[in-house]
Amino acid sequence: MATMTITDLEQPGHTNGAAKNENKGKLSETSLVGEFKWTDVLVPSVAGTGEVVWYYQKRTLAQYACLAFTGLYAFYKSDNPRIRAAGLGLLFPGAGLVAASTVTSLVGFLFSTALIPLVLFAWFGCGGLTFPIVLWTGTDLLAALFAKDSVLEVAGPLWTAICVSGVAYLSWKTREANRTGREKREFRNAYLIDAVQQNQLNAVEAEPGSREVDEVTLRFLQWTLELGLSAKDDYSYHDVIDQFQTSAIRYQLYEAVSDLGLYQSIFAPNFHGYLSQAQRNIIEKSLQKKVIGFWKWESILGKFKLQDWDPIKKDNIMVSGYVLQAIGIYQTNTHDDRYTKKDSLEFEITDRVKYKYDLPTIAEAVFRNMDENPYCLYPCEPNWIYTLCNLVGISGIVATDRLLGNTYGEQLKKRFESALEKEFSYTDGSILPICSELTGFTIPGLAGALSDGINSILCAAYLPHIAHRNWAFTKKENIRYNEKGRLECINLTGADKLDPGNYKPGEGSIRSIFAAAAAEFGDEKLRIDLLKQLDEEYHPVFTTRTGALKNKGLSTVEQGTALRARLGRFQDWCKMIQKGPPKQVFQGPVLDSVPFPEVLVAKAYSKDGESVDLVLYNGKHAGTFPLQFTRVKARSSYRLGSQKGKVDEEGVLRFNVAIDGRTALKLELEK
Repeated sequence: MATMTITDLEQPGHTNGAAKNENKGKLSETSLVGEFKWTDVLVPSVAGTGEVVWYYQKRTLAQYACLAFTGLYAFYKSDNPRIRAAGLGLLFPGAGLVAASTVTSLVGFLFSTALIPLVLFAWFGCGGLTFPIVLWTGTDLLAALFAKDSVLEVAGPLWTAICVSGVAYLSWKTREANRTGREKREFRNAYLIDAVQQNQLNAVEAEPGSREVDEVTLRFLQWTLELGLSAKDDYSYHDVIDQFQTSAIRYQLYEAVSDLGLYQSIFAPNFHGYLSQAQRNIIEKSLQKKVIGFWKWESILGKFKLQDWDPIKKDNIMVSGYVLQAIGIYQTNTHDDRYTKKDSLEFEITDRVKYKYDLPTIAEAVFRNMDENPYCLYPCEPNWIYTLCNLVGISGIVATDRLLGNTYGEQLKKRFESALEKEFSYTDGSILPICSELTGFTIPGLAGALSDGINSILCAAYLPHIAHRNWAFTKKENIRYNEKGRLECINLTGADKLDPGNYKPGEGSIRSIFAAAAAEFGDEKLRIDLLKQLDEEYHPVFTTRTGALKNKGLSTVEQGTALRARLGRFQDWCKMIQKGPPKQVFQGPVLDSVPFPEVLVAKAYSKDGESVDLVLYNGKHAGTFPLQFTRVKARSSYRLGSQKGKVDEEGVLRFNVAIDGRTALKLELEK
C-alpha cells in the first residue's frame, strides 16, 4: 500500500457531513454553543489571586523564616563549632559545609550543590519529597561531622545575604510577573469576545450520522486498534521510558481509549466487535503492575507509606481521574455496564498487593478527593497538583454522572471553576500547569502554549467559556501565517518544544495538540494545515508491515492526539463527554463480529433505530469476509445490499460480504 498523507483526505467517498450552520452570521447575547454569555470568556480580575495558594505560600515563607532564624541563632550564639555549622546549614542545603571550611566539607558542598537540580527534578518528577529532605538533612549532618575547632566566620553574613537576596529577588520577580500578567490580561480582554464570536461563527456542526472515516484516517486508526488488540504483555506499541511522568504507559493507554471512543461515538456507534474489545483490553491493561506499580514507589518516597498503596483512595488523580474518564467513554458508547459491577476492576500494585474497585467507587473517590482538598483540585504525584489531570478527572465526572445518576459535577462546579480561575491561573488568565500542594508555589516556564492548547479541549465539556478562552489565546498568540502564507507556531517555551510522550525535542508534537484543538473548535483550515506539516515535514508518515499508517518518531501518546485531530470536528469531544451518541443508535442492530485487520469499518450508524448504514474497507487485500450482527429482531429477515439473511436461533444475523475498496451497504429489516 502506498503511503498517504492528510492531503489525501478530500477524496471521492470521503465526507465530513457538514450541515449548514443556521446560526452563521447571527449573534445573540449568549454563545452559540455551551450556554455561556460572551462576557464569560473575559479573563476575570480575580485571576491568579487565590487565597488558598497564598495561604500555603505564606505558610512556607514563615516556616523558612523560622528555620533560618533558628539556624542563625545557633550560628551566632553557640560556642560549639559543630552546632554552629549545622545551624547555618538550616539556611540552605550545604551552607553548613561552607561554614565547616575543611577541604572535605568544601568538596562535599560542591558535590551536594551539583545534586540540587537532580534532587529537585526527582521531587517534581515522582513526588519524591524524600530526596530534598535527605539532601538538606544529610548536608547538615555532614557539616556537623566535618566541623573542627572553629568555623568560617564570614560564612554567616555571606549566607544570610545570599538567602535574603534570593527571597527578595523571587518576590520582585513575582510582582513583576503579576504586573506583566495584568497588562497581558487587558490586552487579551480587548480581543477575546470578538475572537470567540468569530470562531463560533466560522465553525460548522455536522449532522449526526452523516460522516464516515476516509481511508487514510482508517489506516492511522488501524495502528491504534492494533495497540488495543495486542497481548496483555505486549508493549511493542508503546514508548517505555519511565512510569512517573508524561511518557508513562498509562497515558498512552488512556489516550488510545479516548481516540477509539471518539471514533466509535461519531462514526461507528453500531459497531462493537474488535473495536469494543480493544477498548476493554486497554482499560484492563492499565490496571497491570507494569503500568500501575509506580504508585508503590511514589507512596514510599513522597508520602512515606510503607504499606497502603491504594492508587484510588487518596490523591493520584493521574490514575483515578483518567480511568474514570476512559470507562465513562467506553460505557457511554456501548452501554456495556460490566465495570459498574462491584469489584470489577483490580489494580495490581505488586504481585501480592491488589486493590479492587468499580466505576461507582472510583467516581465517588474522585469526587471525595476534590470535595475535601482545600484547593479543590488534588494531587497527581504526591504533593504536586497538575491542572491537566484534574480537567481529565472532571470530564470523567461529567460522563459518569450521566451514566450513574450522580450529581458530583454539579456539586463541584462553582468551587472547581473558582479554584481554576483564582488558584490555578496566572494573572493573565492562562491556566498554570502545576502547583505544589505543600508550598503553594508553581514551577515557572514549564509550558505555555502546550497547556493552553490541551486545556482548551479538556475544559470543553465542563467549563466551555474557559475552553473557548484558551483556544482564542492559542490561536491569536501561538499560531500565525507568515507573509509567505506558511503556518508557524510561535512564542513557544519550555515543554512546548518537546514531545511529552518521549521527551524528544522538536516542534512536531505541538502541531498534533493544536490540530486536535482546531478540530474541536471547528477551524478546518488550521486542522488540515497543522496535520499536513506534521505528516510531511516534522514526522513523515510511513506504512507499517500490517498496512497501518504511523508518523515516524512521534510518541505513542501524540500519535493518539494526532488521530483525535484526524477524526474530530466541531464540538465532537464535548458532545461525547456530555451526551454520547443519540438514543436511536442503541436501538439499531450492532455489527458485532468482523475480522481484523481484514476489514476496517469507516461507518456503522443507525439513524432510525432499525437499519444501519455501513461503509467498509478491506485491509491489505480485497476478499469476501464474514459479518455478524446482534441486537437484531428475533426470527426476522434482513437485507444487506443484494443479500438476504435471517436471524438464527442464537439471535445472530450472518452475512459473507465481498469488500474491495470503499464498500457502502445498508442493513435493513425486511418488511
